[in-house]
Amino acid sequence: MIYKNIGIALKRITFITFGIIQLIYAGGIYSQVTMNGGKGLFRVLSAETVNSTDIFVNGTFSAFYTKTGPEALAKYYCVNLNGTAGIAKKLELFLNIVPYQDDQHHIWGRFGDTRFGIKYLTPLSTSTFKFGLMGFYKFVTAGVPNVPYEIFSTDRPGWGTKALFTFDLLDVFPSYPVKVDLNFGYMDHDIGDQFFISKYDQLLFGTGFKFSIRSIQVYAEYSGEIFFNNPGKIAFGQNSMRITPGIRFLGPWQNTFDIALDFSLTSYDSLKNKTPFHKEYFGWKATIGVTHHFSVYKYFDKTAKLERQKKMEELKKLETIRKKREKANEDLEKMKEILDKKKSKEK
Repeated sequence: MIYKNIGIALKRITFITFGIIQLIYAGGIYSQVTMNGGKGLFRVLSAETVNSTDIFVNGTFSAFYTKTGPEALAKYYCVNLNGTAGIAKKLELFLNIVPYQDDQHHIWGRFGDTRFGIKYLTPLSTSTFKFGLMGFYKFVTAGVPNVPYEIFSTDRPGWGTKALFTFDLLDVFPSYPVKVDLNFGYMDHDIGDQFFISKYDQLLFGTGFKFSIRSIQVYAEYSGEIFFNNPGKIAFGQNSMRITPGIRFLGPWQNTFDIALDFSLTSYDSLKNKTPFHKEYFGWKATIGVTHHFSVYKYFDKTAKLERQKKMEELKKLETIRKKREKANEDLEKMKEILDKKKSKEK
Protein backbone atom coordinates (compact mmCIF):
# COMPACT_ATOMS: atom_id res chain seq x y z
CA MET A 1 0.00 0.00 0.00
CA ILE A 2 2.81 2.40 0.90
CA TYR A 3 4.62 1.75 -2.40
CA LYS A 4 1.40 2.29 -4.32
CA ASN A 5 0.85 5.67 -2.66
CA ILE A 6 4.46 6.65 -3.28
CA GLY A 7 4.01 5.79 -6.97
CA ILE A 8 0.85 7.88 -7.22
CA ALA A 9 2.57 10.81 -5.52
CA LEU A 10 5.55 10.58 -7.88
CA LYS A 11 3.26 10.56 -10.89
CA ARG A 12 1.50 13.67 -9.65
CA ILE A 13 4.76 15.43 -8.90
CA THR A 14 6.05 14.53 -12.38
CA PHE A 15 2.88 15.84 -13.99
CA ILE A 16 3.03 19.14 -12.10
CA THR A 17 6.75 19.53 -12.77
CA PHE A 18 6.18 18.88 -16.46
CA GLY A 19 3.44 21.52 -16.43
CA ILE A 20 5.81 24.01 -14.84
CA ILE A 21 8.44 23.30 -17.49
CA GLN A 22 5.88 23.79 -20.24
CA LEU A 23 4.77 27.06 -18.69
CA ILE A 24 8.33 28.32 -18.58
CA TYR A 25 9.21 27.27 -22.12
CA ALA A 26 5.84 27.55 -23.85
CA GLY A 27 7.02 30.23 -26.24
CA GLY A 28 10.48 28.77 -26.81
CA ILE A 29 10.05 25.59 -28.81
CA TYR A 30 7.37 26.97 -31.11
CA SER A 31 9.64 29.81 -32.22
CA GLN A 32 12.79 27.88 -33.07
CA VAL A 33 15.19 28.74 -35.87
CA THR A 34 16.85 26.87 -38.74
CA MET A 35 20.52 25.91 -38.82
CA ASN A 36 21.17 28.96 -41.04
CA GLY A 37 19.02 31.42 -39.10
CA GLY A 38 15.40 32.49 -39.38
CA LYS A 39 12.34 30.85 -37.84
CA GLY A 40 11.62 27.44 -39.35
CA LEU A 41 12.46 23.74 -39.34
CA PHE A 42 16.02 22.59 -40.06
CA ARG A 43 16.72 24.27 -43.42
CA VAL A 44 13.18 25.06 -44.53
CA LEU A 45 11.97 28.47 -43.35
CA SER A 46 8.58 29.32 -41.95
CA ALA A 47 6.64 32.30 -43.28
CA GLU A 48 6.14 33.31 -39.66
CA THR A 49 8.67 35.47 -37.84
CA VAL A 50 9.95 35.27 -34.29
CA ASN A 51 8.32 37.52 -31.75
CA SER A 52 9.38 41.13 -31.60
CA THR A 53 12.38 41.72 -29.27
CA ASP A 54 13.08 37.96 -29.13
CA ILE A 55 16.64 36.84 -29.90
CA PHE A 56 17.76 33.30 -30.75
CA VAL A 57 21.40 32.23 -30.80
CA ASN A 58 21.99 28.89 -32.48
CA GLY A 59 24.98 26.62 -33.06
CA THR A 60 25.18 23.32 -34.95
CA PHE A 61 27.88 20.72 -35.49
CA SER A 62 27.68 18.44 -38.54
CA ALA A 63 29.77 15.39 -39.45
CA PHE A 64 30.04 13.06 -42.44
CA TYR A 65 32.41 10.19 -43.29
CA THR A 66 32.88 8.22 -46.49
CA LYS A 67 35.32 5.56 -47.64
CA THR A 68 37.37 6.79 -50.61
CA GLY A 69 39.69 3.82 -50.97
CA PRO A 70 40.77 0.50 -49.43
CA GLU A 71 42.44 2.30 -46.56
CA ALA A 72 41.25 5.87 -47.07
CA LEU A 73 38.49 7.68 -45.22
CA ALA A 74 37.25 11.17 -46.08
CA LYS A 75 35.72 13.24 -43.31
CA TYR A 76 33.74 16.42 -43.32
CA TYR A 77 33.05 18.58 -40.28
CA CYS A 78 31.16 21.84 -40.29
CA VAL A 79 30.12 24.33 -37.62
CA ASN A 80 27.31 26.83 -38.14
CA LEU A 81 26.61 29.77 -35.87
CA ASN A 82 23.74 32.16 -36.32
CA GLY A 83 21.61 34.75 -34.61
CA THR A 84 17.98 35.63 -35.28
CA ALA A 85 16.27 38.75 -33.95
CA GLY A 86 12.68 39.94 -34.13
CA ILE A 87 12.90 43.68 -34.78
CA ALA A 88 9.20 44.28 -35.43
CA LYS A 89 5.92 42.39 -35.25
CA LYS A 90 6.31 40.93 -38.76
CA LEU A 91 10.01 41.44 -39.42
CA GLU A 92 13.11 39.48 -38.43
CA LEU A 93 16.81 39.65 -39.21
CA PHE A 94 19.31 36.82 -39.15
CA LEU A 95 23.05 36.37 -39.55
CA ASN A 96 24.76 33.06 -40.35
CA ILE A 97 28.50 32.44 -40.18
CA VAL A 98 30.51 29.25 -40.71
CA PRO A 99 33.59 29.48 -38.47
CA TYR A 100 34.84 26.03 -39.49
CA GLN A 101 34.39 23.65 -42.41
CA ASP A 102 36.69 20.96 -43.81
CA ASP A 103 38.00 21.55 -47.33
CA GLN A 104 39.79 18.18 -47.91
CA HIS A 105 43.06 20.04 -48.64
CA HIS A 106 44.30 21.08 -45.21
CA ILE A 107 44.63 19.29 -41.89
CA TRP A 108 42.54 21.99 -40.28
CA GLY A 109 39.44 23.39 -41.93
CA ARG A 110 38.82 26.95 -43.00
CA PHE A 111 36.27 29.68 -42.42
CA GLY A 112 33.10 29.45 -44.53
CA ASP A 113 30.83 32.01 -46.12
CA THR A 114 28.66 34.49 -44.22
CA ARG A 115 25.02 35.31 -44.91
CA PHE A 116 22.84 38.14 -43.75
CA GLY A 117 19.09 37.89 -44.30
CA ILE A 118 15.77 39.55 -43.64
CA LYS A 119 12.28 38.04 -43.52
CA TYR A 120 8.91 39.76 -43.75
CA LEU A 121 5.49 38.28 -42.98
CA THR A 122 3.11 39.88 -45.47
CA PRO A 123 -0.46 41.00 -44.68
CA LEU A 124 -1.67 38.22 -47.01
CA SER A 125 -1.96 35.91 -44.03
CA THR A 126 -4.67 34.27 -41.96
CA SER A 127 -4.73 31.96 -38.93
CA THR A 128 -4.42 28.98 -41.30
CA PHE A 129 -2.22 30.39 -44.07
CA LYS A 130 0.87 32.60 -43.88
CA PHE A 131 2.79 34.16 -46.78
CA GLY A 132 6.24 35.64 -46.26
CA LEU A 133 9.23 36.91 -48.22
CA MET A 134 12.90 36.43 -47.46
CA GLY A 135 16.07 37.87 -48.98
CA PHE A 136 19.73 37.35 -48.14
CA TYR A 137 23.19 38.47 -49.18
CA LYS A 138 26.25 36.20 -49.20
CA PHE A 139 29.59 37.66 -48.15
CA VAL A 140 32.66 35.85 -49.48
CA THR A 141 34.52 34.95 -46.32
CA ALA A 142 35.36 31.32 -47.12
CA GLY A 143 39.02 30.35 -47.11
CA VAL A 144 38.32 27.78 -49.84
CA PRO A 145 35.15 28.24 -51.96
CA ASN A 146 32.98 25.34 -53.12
CA VAL A 147 34.44 22.74 -50.77
CA PRO A 148 33.83 19.02 -51.46
CA TYR A 149 30.69 17.39 -50.01
CA GLU A 150 29.05 20.77 -49.40
CA ILE A 151 26.41 22.55 -51.52
CA PHE A 152 27.64 24.53 -54.53
CA SER A 153 29.17 27.96 -53.99
CA THR A 154 31.51 30.39 -55.74
CA ASP A 155 34.22 32.85 -54.80
CA ARG A 156 31.94 35.75 -55.70
CA PRO A 157 29.42 37.60 -53.51
CA GLY A 158 25.86 36.50 -54.19
CA TRP A 159 22.28 37.02 -53.18
CA GLY A 160 19.05 35.08 -53.02
CA THR A 161 15.36 35.41 -52.31
CA LYS A 162 12.54 33.06 -51.33
CA ALA A 163 8.77 33.03 -51.19
CA LEU A 164 7.62 31.35 -47.97
CA PHE A 165 4.29 29.61 -47.36
CA THR A 166 3.11 28.15 -44.07
CA PHE A 167 -0.08 26.14 -43.53
CA ASP A 168 -1.26 25.69 -39.94
CA LEU A 169 -3.59 22.67 -39.87
CA LEU A 170 -4.61 23.03 -36.24
CA ASP A 171 -8.02 24.50 -37.16
CA VAL A 172 -8.58 21.70 -39.69
CA PHE A 173 -7.33 18.87 -37.47
CA PRO A 174 -7.63 20.07 -33.84
CA SER A 175 -6.21 16.80 -32.48
CA TYR A 176 -3.11 16.97 -34.70
CA PRO A 177 -1.00 20.18 -34.32
CA VAL A 178 0.71 19.98 -37.72
CA LYS A 179 2.33 22.81 -39.66
CA VAL A 180 3.51 22.55 -43.27
CA ASP A 181 6.13 24.90 -44.75
CA LEU A 182 6.90 25.45 -48.44
CA ASN A 183 9.82 27.49 -49.83
CA PHE A 184 10.53 28.48 -53.41
CA GLY A 185 13.39 30.78 -54.34
CA TYR A 186 16.32 31.84 -56.49
CA MET A 187 20.07 32.07 -55.85
CA ASP A 188 22.44 34.25 -57.87
CA HIS A 189 26.01 33.14 -57.14
CA ASP A 190 27.59 36.24 -58.72
CA ILE A 191 26.03 39.59 -57.98
CA GLY A 192 28.03 41.11 -60.85
CA ASP A 193 26.42 39.08 -63.66
CA GLN A 194 22.94 39.24 -65.16
CA PHE A 195 20.06 37.88 -63.15
CA PHE A 196 18.41 34.59 -64.21
CA ILE A 197 20.81 34.19 -67.15
CA SER A 198 24.05 32.91 -65.62
CA LYS A 199 24.73 29.19 -65.90
CA TYR A 200 25.51 29.20 -62.18
CA ASP A 201 22.03 30.39 -61.15
CA GLN A 202 19.99 28.00 -59.04
CA LEU A 203 16.40 27.49 -58.00
CA LEU A 204 15.91 26.82 -54.30
CA PHE A 205 13.22 24.36 -53.16
CA GLY A 206 12.16 23.26 -49.74
CA THR A 207 9.14 21.75 -48.04
CA GLY A 208 8.57 20.12 -44.69
CA PHE A 209 6.22 19.56 -41.81
CA LYS A 210 6.44 19.45 -38.03
CA PHE A 211 4.29 17.68 -35.50
CA SER A 212 4.28 18.86 -31.90
CA ILE A 213 3.86 16.55 -28.91
CA ARG A 214 3.90 18.70 -25.79
CA SER A 215 7.51 19.91 -25.48
CA ILE A 216 8.83 17.82 -28.39
CA GLN A 217 8.72 18.51 -32.12
CA VAL A 218 9.18 15.87 -34.78
CA TYR A 219 9.87 17.20 -38.26
CA ALA A 220 10.86 16.07 -41.74
CA GLU A 221 11.76 18.10 -44.80
CA TYR A 222 13.01 18.03 -48.37
CA SER A 223 15.40 20.69 -49.68
CA GLY A 224 17.43 21.17 -52.82
CA GLU A 225 19.40 23.58 -55.00
CA ILE A 226 18.70 23.07 -58.71
CA PHE A 227 20.72 24.38 -61.68
CA PHE A 228 18.29 25.44 -64.40
CA ASN A 229 20.41 27.10 -67.11
CA ASN A 230 22.49 24.07 -68.09
CA PRO A 231 20.12 21.12 -68.51
CA GLY A 232 22.42 19.51 -71.08
CA LYS A 233 25.29 19.25 -68.61
CA ILE A 234 23.52 18.07 -65.50
CA ALA A 235 20.35 16.06 -65.06
CA PHE A 236 17.79 16.96 -62.41
CA GLY A 237 18.77 13.98 -60.23
CA GLN A 238 22.40 15.10 -60.18
CA ASN A 239 21.61 18.32 -58.34
CA SER A 240 22.10 18.77 -54.62
CA MET A 241 18.98 17.40 -52.89
CA ARG A 242 18.26 15.72 -49.58
CA ILE A 243 15.60 14.65 -47.11
CA THR A 244 16.04 15.48 -43.44
CA PRO A 245 14.14 13.93 -40.53
CA GLY A 246 14.80 15.33 -37.09
CA ILE A 247 13.62 15.89 -33.55
CA ARG A 248 13.64 19.01 -31.41
CA PHE A 249 13.19 19.03 -27.66
CA LEU A 250 13.49 21.35 -24.69
CA GLY A 251 16.45 21.35 -22.36
CA PRO A 252 17.53 23.30 -19.30
CA TRP A 253 18.32 27.02 -19.08
CA GLN A 254 16.04 28.03 -21.98
CA ASN A 255 17.93 25.87 -24.47
CA THR A 256 16.40 23.79 -27.25
CA PHE A 257 18.22 20.83 -28.79
CA ASP A 258 18.09 19.48 -32.34
CA ILE A 259 19.14 16.10 -33.71
CA ALA A 260 18.83 15.68 -37.48
CA LEU A 261 20.02 13.33 -40.23
CA ASP A 262 20.49 14.28 -43.88
CA PHE A 263 20.08 11.62 -46.57
CA SER A 264 21.21 12.63 -50.05
CA LEU A 265 18.95 12.16 -53.08
CA THR A 266 21.71 13.05 -55.57
CA SER A 267 22.66 10.62 -58.33
CA TYR A 268 26.33 10.17 -59.28
CA ASP A 269 26.04 8.12 -62.47
CA SER A 270 28.13 10.50 -64.55
CA LEU A 271 30.68 11.71 -62.03
CA LYS A 272 33.42 10.55 -64.39
CA ASN A 273 32.39 13.47 -66.65
CA LYS A 274 32.97 16.09 -64.00
CA THR A 275 31.73 19.64 -64.48
CA PRO A 276 31.79 22.62 -62.12
CA PHE A 277 28.08 21.96 -61.57
CA HIS A 278 28.28 18.28 -60.73
CA LYS A 279 30.26 17.14 -57.73
CA GLU A 280 29.89 14.59 -54.98
CA TYR A 281 27.79 15.88 -52.13
CA PHE A 282 27.56 14.20 -48.76
CA GLY A 283 25.66 10.89 -48.87
CA TRP A 284 24.48 11.38 -45.31
CA LYS A 285 25.23 13.85 -42.57
CA ALA A 286 24.47 13.90 -38.86
CA THR A 287 23.85 17.22 -37.11
CA ILE A 288 23.33 18.21 -33.52
CA GLY A 289 22.42 21.72 -32.50
CA VAL A 290 21.51 23.86 -29.54
CA THR A 291 19.51 27.10 -29.52
CA HIS A 292 19.34 29.62 -26.71
CA HIS A 293 16.41 32.01 -26.54
CA PHE A 294 16.16 35.26 -24.64
CA SER A 295 14.17 38.45 -24.90
CA VAL A 296 15.04 42.13 -24.55
CA TYR A 297 11.38 42.97 -24.06
CA LYS A 298 12.02 44.28 -20.56
CA TYR A 299 14.12 47.09 -21.99
CA PHE A 300 11.27 48.31 -24.20
CA ASP A 301 8.09 47.84 -22.17
CA LYS A 302 7.37 48.77 -18.54
CA THR A 303 4.75 46.04 -18.28
CA ALA A 304 7.41 43.33 -18.64
CA LYS A 305 8.07 43.37 -14.89
CA LEU A 306 4.37 42.83 -14.19
CA GLU A 307 4.28 39.92 -16.64
CA ARG A 308 7.30 38.29 -15.01
CA GLN A 309 5.70 38.75 -11.59
CA LYS A 310 2.50 37.16 -12.87
CA LYS A 311 4.45 34.19 -14.21
CA MET A 312 6.26 33.77 -10.92
CA GLU A 313 2.95 33.89 -9.05
CA GLU A 314 1.60 31.14 -11.31
CA LEU A 315 4.68 29.04 -10.62
CA LYS A 316 4.29 29.59 -6.88
CA LYS A 317 0.64 28.53 -7.08
CA LEU A 318 1.63 25.32 -8.85
CA GLU A 319 4.29 24.69 -6.23
CA THR A 320 1.74 25.33 -3.44
CA ILE A 321 -0.67 22.86 -5.06
CA ARG A 322 2.11 20.28 -5.25
CA LYS A 323 2.97 20.69 -1.58
CA LYS A 324 -0.70 20.49 -0.55
CA ARG A 325 -1.12 17.28 -2.50
CA GLU A 326 2.00 15.82 -0.91
CA LYS A 327 0.69 16.80 2.55
CA ALA A 328 -2.73 15.29 1.77
CA ASN A 329 -1.08 12.04 0.66
CA GLU A 330 0.98 11.94 3.87
CA ASP A 331 -2.14 12.56 6.02
CA LEU A 332 -4.03 9.84 4.18
CA GLU A 333 -1.16 7.43 4.70
CA LYS A 334 -1.08 8.17 8.44
CA MET A 335 -4.87 7.70 8.73
CA LYS A 336 -4.62 4.36 6.94
CA GLU A 337 -1.87 3.25 9.30
CA ILE A 338 -4.02 4.19 12.33
CA LEU A 339 -7.04 2.35 10.91
CA ASP A 340 -4.92 -0.73 10.18
CA LYS A 341 -3.64 -0.75 13.76
CA LYS A 342 -7.19 -0.46 15.18
CA LYS A 343 -8.39 -3.32 12.98
CA SER A 344 -5.47 -5.51 14.06
CA LYS A 345 -6.24 -4.81 17.78
CA GLU A 346 -9.95 -5.61 17.32
CA LYS A 347 -9.02 -8.95 15.80
